[in-house]
Amino acid sequence: MWRRAIALYLLALLAIVLLFAGILLDQYCYELEMGRERASARADLVTEWVTGTFEVSEHTLSSLVQVFQSPLGQALLARRENDAALEALLYQHSHRQYSHRYALIDDISIVSAGGRLRASDNPAFPQGFDITDLPHFQAFEQDAERQEWVSPLYWSAVSQAFHLVHARRLVGPEGEFRGLAVLRLNPDVFGEVLERLDMTRGESIALLDTQMRLITRRPAFDERGAMGVLGTPVSEPLTRAFLDSGEASTTLRTASPLDGSERLYAMQRVEGLPLLVVVGEKLEVLLAGWWQRFWLLGGVFLVIAVLGGWLLRHYLGRLRLEDELRIAATVFETHVGMLITDAQARILKVNGTFTRITGYTEAEVLGRNPRLLSSGHHDETFYRHLWESVREKGSWQGEIWNRRKNGEVFPEWQTISAVHNEAGELTHYVATFSDITQRKAAEAEIHQLAFYDPLTGLPNRRLMLDRLEGALKDSDRSVQFGALLALDLDNFKQVNDTLGHHAGDKLLLEIASRLDGVLRATDTLARLGGDEFAVLLHELGRDAPQVAVVAEHIARKLLGVLQAPIDGLAGSSVTMTGSIGITLYRDHATPFDEILQQADMALFQAKRAGGDTLRFFDPAMQTQLHWRAQLEADLRQALPRDELLLHYQPQVGDDGRMTGVEALLRWQHPARGLVSPGEFIPLAEENRLIVPIGAWVLETACRQLVAWANDPITAELTISVNVSPEQFREAGFADRLLTILTRTGALAERLKLEVTESLFVHDRDEARETMLLLKAHGVSFALDDFGTGYSSLSYLKRLPLDQLKIDQSFVHDLLEDKASAAIVATTITLAKSLHLQVIAEGVETEAQRAWLMAHGCHAFQGYLFSRPVPLEALAFDA
Repeated sequence: MWRRAIALYLLALLAIVLLFAGILLDQYCYELEMGRERASARADLVTEWVTGTFEVSEHTLSSLVQVFQSPLGQALLARRENDAALEALLYQHSHRQYSHRYALIDDISIVSAGGRLRASDNPAFPQGFDITDLPHFQAFEQDAERQEWVSPLYWSAVSQAFHLVHARRLVGPEGEFRGLAVLRLNPDVFGEVLERLDMTRGESIALLDTQMRLITRRPAFDERGAMGVLGTPVSEPLTRAFLDSGEASTTLRTASPLDGSERLYAMQRVEGLPLLVVVGEKLEVLLAGWWQRFWLLGGVFLVIAVLGGWLLRHYLGRLRLEDELRIAATVFETHVGMLITDAQARILKVNGTFTRITGYTEAEVLGRNPRLLSSGHHDETFYRHLWESVREKGSWQGEIWNRRKNGEVFPEWQTISAVHNEAGELTHYVATFSDITQRKAAEAEIHQLAFYDPLTGLPNRRLMLDRLEGALKDSDRSVQFGALLALDLDNFKQVNDTLGHHAGDKLLLEIASRLDGVLRATDTLARLGGDEFAVLLHELGRDAPQVAVVAEHIARKLLGVLQAPIDGLAGSSVTMTGSIGITLYRDHATPFDEILQQADMALFQAKRAGGDTLRFFDPAMQTQLHWRAQLEADLRQALPRDELLLHYQPQVGDDGRMTGVEALLRWQHPARGLVSPGEFIPLAEENRLIVPIGAWVLETACRQLVAWANDPITAELTISVNVSPEQFREAGFADRLLTILTRTGALAERLKLEVTESLFVHDRDEARETMLLLKAHGVSFALDDFGTGYSSLSYLKRLPLDQLKIDQSFVHDLLEDKASAAIVATTITLAKSLHLQVIAEGVETEAQRAWLMAHGCHAFQGYLFSRPVPLEALAFDA
């Protein structure tokens, strides 16, 4: 009988072991799966943050390629001697369009098809610098189909630092390879952000390139920190195998090659980038709850074994029971909070970790219900589902918010298990929990980095687009209009240039606070970058005109709060203004990028109106802008297609003989016919097409002077050429003009440049130096449209002028308007006192000519003598 009893006893123990092993195996797999899900979710957040950071580089590079794929850029790329102009265009683009530089971008370069540096905003890289041995050039050289590439880390011998490179192919009109647009990126940006991130216990976050070199890693595994590990190689076979597999993401369990700790890792490639995000959690932390259950069930098993053995050997069983109770007590005092209740949910026992987390001592909770920890964050439905799971499955596990003794609400990960006796009756409940406050804070911080502006804390472009998409759906359901406002600060660049970027950041923070104070809690204020903001207004009503009135009222309040002085900026007080573009939306079928474009169009109109104002988008505006965009596209092709020509208007003396001509630009469009200069010249000046077009005008005029020099009838004629301020201020303008004179052989004394007073509003001294240089070589100058701009005797005395041109608006009215007559007479007298020639333009009648001659003006230009005509129609005096 004793053998049978022993056999039954051993079989019972085996059954219990198998049962406990099954439970532990199931819990073990569950803990690992939950760890994989948490690590994967955090890897997704970090990947989203990295992708959002690289949007700065993508936006900058797209804009740069657009500039250098333009006709002007193509023309500069085509010839090696254009390197100076190419660098000037790069400088203008990078410092005007991206004056509010991002920490991610170190420098911007243009590389030739032969691998030579043609232009760079980094003075450490001279023109002609050979980069053919660098990986980002070789990548395009080896793959003729490659359009864009982001490099892994590479070491720069010049800067003595690691960099990432983002490059895009530049092609010619026929698709031929013209070179590369290259951004060098600073990988320290990722370390700086990650170093500020709170980490949960046992967690690690790393960013590697595809060659398995560290960009950043937290926690630090030596004294260098998150930013000091840049370029450190990592040797880990499973990670290498994952990279070679081409898969997008995976989870794996391995020991860290950096600190030796075994972790469960989630690895995720950053789509389109040679980067890998690795998030890990130490197994000792991940499986802490499992080990607690292991020891608890082990203790229970031992207790059962001891009780069973007591039936065989009472004395031996009693000794073994004492040992196992000590083990069970040790297991109970784990780093996980634990409490045990009876079947009526009255607390019987808690451990020290419970007291440390909740603040309640065992004496304070004995006999009480665990609901004393309830935070009020969960409703009855939540608790009903929780206890249904305990009754049906024997346990529940999940995230729950509880309240400490001091009133602080905190998140915890909790497991509740039901305990039954041999008869199947419920006897106890066992609950274990851990405080996950740090983990939740870290996840919130990663979310903040991915969706919020780091300077102002406002939603960034990504989050604003998400909310716009949701607002469109809401408006579609409610049939109510919303509004999108695009806001841009006027002259913000001047604050950065004069007071510094730190003052600029303080200014943006103050403005963000003011704007947010005007809006409703349901509205969204976002910072899109630099000094650009957007405001999303929800459900303003169903009547479009009334909604427009509401949107305008809010916009004017926004403009109003900008105008109050802002003190404390580098010891200065600054007053800002802004421009706002507004568009209304209601139709969910309208793509949200089209709504953004409409707001930007309206903002453009507000900017053109001088700033400190607002404009609404409307279809007429879109039609006008479409027409203007088409005209601009055609104008970019006008010079290569030989559609530009010069007309000439005679300038005569008081004897009626021609003394010279004014060269006037005309555009013979193949479909539109002769386009008015009033339409295309302002457009050319705005888009800086006036620089290459103006160079063509000067060269054509000089060649005409050479042609006339061989004919006695025309040899003494001068040609006056209007020079735009944009062209005149261009670096190297004087040198290029002197080169044209030398190349064509034209006499500088026969060339007259007509400049307007707006040239001298800014950079007056630089303009004067350029004029003096050209004057020394024989070029003469006329001040055009005198009296209509910023006339100032102080600069008239200092400028090397030869002639004043009386504006035709005064000449037209001088016989009927005393004020105009007085202005003209004064101008003639002023010119004489300054020893300047004077010419009147717009002379249409003999009476006007006679009046002018009587008052001392002896040079004329106007319809009385001839309209502007092509060269072949110009009538010369015999």
